Amino acid sequence: MLPAASATDDRIPVHVLTGFLGSGKTTFLRHLLGEPDLADTAVIINEFGEVGLDHLLVREVSEDAVLLSSGCLCCAVRDDLVSTLADLLAMVRRGEVAPFRRVVVETTGLADPAPIMQAVMSDLKLRRGYRAGSIVATVDGVSGANSIGNFAEAVQQVALADCVVITKSDLVEPWRLDALAQDVGKVNPRVRQLVSSRASMPGAADIFDQEDSWEPRHFEMADTPMPGRHSDGIETFTVEIDNEVDWPSFVDWLELLLAGRGQSILRVKGILPVRGDPRPVIIHGVQHVMYPPEYLPRWPEGMPRAWLVFIARNLNRSAIERSLPDTFAAAN
Repeated sequence: MLPAASATDDRIPVHVLTGFLGSGKTTFLRHLLGEPDLADTAVIINEFGEVGLDHLLVREVSEDAVLLSSGCLCCAVRDDLVSTLADLLAMVRRGEVAPFRRVVVETTGLADPAPIMQAVMSDLKLRRGYRAGSIVATVDGVSGANSIGNFAEAVQQVALADCVVITKSDLVEPWRLDALAQDVGKVNPRVRQLVSSRASMPGAADIFDQEDSWEPRHFEMADTPMPGRHSDGIETFTVEIDNEVDWPSFVDWLELLLAGRGQSILRVKGILPVRGDPRPVIIHGVQHVMYPPEYLPRWPEGMPRAWLVFIARNLNRSAIERSLPDTFAAAN
């Protein structure tokens, strides 16, 4: 079993799960929450965009997942996180929710983990009930080297991590995994590195059943990005889908879009109505790669429309809107 706290500190650990856009944070979190040892875990999810999606996937295994309001935790909504953590403790005291032994905060793909931990641990009231846990960073086995080489956010996430999980290892050659592990080691020589694939993911004990090593030294590092600042030219926008889509036509359009503009499209995700299938279809694409779709058993309550969320660099909404086939989509 996973311990709730060390022998000398019975406060609830707050773990941060971070990682660059499309690196597989939500998939990995769903896997962890499926283990009995993490049944008593409070989950807080932050998304960068006008609408949220990842919490819908997590709720398939954890009904009480909390979605923070739009914005990035390290920039705009740190107060929301502090308030949410305080509210959770108050609800436990009132008997409104079951007690939990740990908190996992899933950040946006552009978040800097340091100010998140700093905000939580510097609040005197929260410190009575919570303590700093581990920072876990997922690194995409396919595109991680490119992310580390081109985005300060990806470097910062790896630099501050206690554990790095290299995901999608089944999709790349072993020599590329070795090279990526070396890249990670150059950024953070002391970090624990684990490898994950769709068929074999590390367990909760591998991630959280370790001595916490998060220390103030994380704030003393030089030449790291200023907290709350992101790479220039990155923006997020949403395109609504008004009609059922023909799946083959939609896949053709999206693959052409990613092939032509993949360097600019850091992440695309969405929920779609597909002609001939009553289930909502969840789609994910990262740069030039589109991943297999996932399905929800039913449409989420209160979600009257389908949509696509883009996180892009030097690419605006109008360019996407112009490329949309008139037969299945209308712009927001």
